[in-house]
Parts: sequence; C-alpha cells; structure tokens
Amino acid sequence: MDPEVPPPGIRSPAQSPDLSTVWQALAAMGSALQSLAASMGEQTPLQAGPPSLPPGPLNSLNSLNSPLDPRGLAAAVNEFLVYQARLARSDRYLRQLRVVFNSLLKGRRDCMVHELTPADVRRWAEAGRWNQGTARRYVADVRGFLEWCRRRQWCQGNAAHEVRIPKPVDTRTPPIHTPEEVAAILQASRANLDVTRHLAVRYFAGLRTSEAMALREDDVRIAEGILIVPAAKAKTRRRRVVRICPALASWLDLGGQLRGIRPDTVRQVMRLAGVKCPANVSRHSWCSYHLALHESAAKTALEAGHAEAMLFAHYRALVTQEAATRYFGISP
Repeated sequence: MDPEVPPPGIRSPAQSPDLSTVWQALAAMGSALQSLAASMGEQTPLQAGPPSLPPGPLNSLNSLNSPLDPRGLAAAVNEFLVYQARLARSDRYLRQLRVVFNSLLKGRRDCMVHELTPADVRRWAEAGRWNQGTARRYVADVRGFLEWCRRRQWCQGNAAHEVRIPKPVDTRTPPIHTPEEVAAILQASRANLDVTRHLAVRYFAGLRTSEAMALREDDVRIAEGILIVPAAKAKTRRRRVVRICPALASWLDLGGQLRGIRPDTVRQVMRLAGVKCPANVSRHSWCSYHLALHESAAKTALEAGHAEAMLFAHYRALVTQEAATRYFGISP
C-alpha cells in the first residue's frame, strides 16, 4: 500500500479539521478532574466543593447560572410600560399599570430585577393594604412583568410566581336600573339629543362607559341593523358586533351625534331623573335584562364581550323575563 495514501475512512492531515480547541477543552477537563480528586482526598464530602475551572471553553458554562443581562428594576419597568403601550393597550389599563409599578418601585428604584425576591413581592403586596381583589390583580400584573423580564434574561426566575392571593368570594349584586328608571333617565336627557343618543347606546347595546365614550357615528350602521365596537375602542381589544334592537333604533331616530359625553353630564341627567348613578350601571342593566329576555348566555356573552361563566356568576336570575320585556320596550 502506498504510504502517502491513507486507508479508506481515514482522513489525511490536510483533510482533518483543526482540533486544537477540542484538545484544549479536554486538557482543561482533565486538569479540573485532577484538582477535584485531590481536594476530595483532603476534605470531607460536606466540605468539598467544585474546583475553579481554568480559563477556557469550559469556564463559559458558569455564565448559565447568572443573569446574562442584568437590568435595573426602574429601567425594566419603563421598558415594560413602553412595550404595553405599543400593544395598543387601553389608557385605563396603562394608568393601572403605572399605579402598580410606582408602588412597587418605592424604596426599590436602585434594585436590580434579578435581586427581587418572593419575600419582597409578598411584603409589597401586604404593605399596600389593598382589598383582596385589588391585591390579587396587582400581584398578577407584577407576575406578568417578571415573566416578561425572564424571557429577556434579566432574571432567572419569577419572584411573584409563588405569591398567591386567594380569590375573594364576591357576594355583591351588580347595580341595575329598573325599566321605569331607565325611561325617566332617557326622558330627562332629551334637552340634549347628543346625551340621549349616548345613553341609549349604553342602555340598549350594553357598551361599557369607556367604549360608549369612544364610539362615533361611523361605528353605527343603522341600515344593516348593527353597531360595531372596533378593537381599538373595546376594553378587551377585540372587535365585536351588537345588534340594534327596536328600542335602540327608536331612540337613535331622534337624532343627535355620538361623541364623548362628560361623566358629570350623565350624573346630572340622572339627578334630574331622581335616580342614583353607580359605576357602569347601564351595562349591568343591559346584561341582566338581555340574559333574562333571550335565555341564552352564549348570545349575551357574544354581544357583551363577556365570558359565559362571568354572566352566570353575576347576572343570572337577577330580573324576570317580564321586566326584561318592559325594559326592551322602552321607546321615546
């Protein structure tokens, strides 16, 4: 056999890859194992610890045990808020996040994200003296923020993961207006048809206050018999369609323009009608009467943008079908 020709399956030196890095790594491993064996002979197992690895490829493994990109907590919060704003979150949600994180940053502005501990989060939640429901939501916001940080390798774990606030048992009944109260409110509003139009949309389409404030005329398609809540104007950021019922159509026929109506104006109208004004009472009323009239949680949930479980928990059997018929029979 020609000595210059390598046997089949064996590469010549010119064809072989540069294995110097591999040899260096193996040499470093051998040295580390020798040091470990020597230390084990001099120490008890409880005292023994892993030797320091020499500089080289193996030593880079140590970096896996520490944050790859430490970030200050205050800087991370600012980046998170910008990120949420770019997702087109509602102004109300962004304001809530600012309240949560301004509270979290008190006394912790110089803290690094990876230095935050479960005990820190627990102490913060307890010091807030919030009610159970609020504390639960705030901790969930922090949990989401820290998970966002973990994915960016600013921390190794989620310090809020083990902090759990029990879900409160809500025994409250949503405030609703009777058909007679709704009729009085709408009649009292007729001095300004813009206000009447706004209130009719709230009472007969079930829109949230913030959604009705953002609604405009091009969102109402009377010829098609539907009202569109665009994703950008919906609290859930999901587009939904509400059918224009005969009662709503009759009030829309009066005229006026959909625009933002000041809350003080709505409260003044309700005072004129001699009716109290709890938060989101018009939506609570619509959900209750709509569910009673149609006896379909799926239909009500679809138009309300609610989960069916939420409807059953809060709105089922609050009113009679007879009352619901009177409610959706209110006309000018």
